[in-house]
Amino acid sequence: MNHKIWTAEKIKEGFDRFLAETGRLPTAIEVDSLEYLPNRKFIERNFGGIEKLRGQLGYVDTHLGKGKFRSKIALKVGAKGRVEELKIEKLLRDKFGEVFVHTEKIFDDTKNRVDFYVYSPSGNFGVDVFYTETIQNLSGNINIKLNKYGSFKDKLYFVVAGDSISQKDVDKYVLDKTKKLPPNSQIITVKNFESLIRNMQVYLNPLDK
Repeated sequence: MNHKIWTAEKIKEGFDRFLAETGRLPTAIEVDSLEYLPNRKFIERNFGGIEKLRGQLGYVDTHLGKGKFRSKIALKVGAKGRVEELKIEKLLRDKFGEVFVHTEKIFDDTKNRVDFYVYSPSGNFGVDVFYTETIQNLSGNINIKLNKYGSFKDKLYFVVAGDSISQKDVDKYVLDKTKKLPPNSQIITVKNFESLIRNMQVYLNPLDK
């Protein structure tokens, strides 16, 4: 949502949205990456800074990432996300072979890691798997991840796990998104990802005799 006039109330809507999606308030860097909030320079210029504005808006605990609320969400989403990661890992290894699937591969000098990096004659690619139940949560995840993967050059698949979001929902989100995805990136559901890799070519396993 893009407001011509950013009032404190409108910014609070954005803070509350991020809080509902992640269980905590956004950091200064995250504020800059979110389409539904103004940048931090605007907040500093008009409200005296993010910390001051949080107080003005009535947020008592500005570090909710460490609280019980965040812990419950993290446990729920984190546990489901980990289960989906393991499923995708098995899917990739069964298809391409263990030798050609690297888990948590570092891809730049800041030591950022991609969940899986796969070598294939059809083209090497990265996979980032995350669990979500709403498009709003998907949006928050993607905006943060796009910053992380700014230097990733190969094809990158953001694989969305969760039964509540269809590929049609994802495609509509991508179409309506103000900040477009880089040309090497694609958001795809688990089901569609399975279909996609089915037709990809694989290297012969050098360990087979």
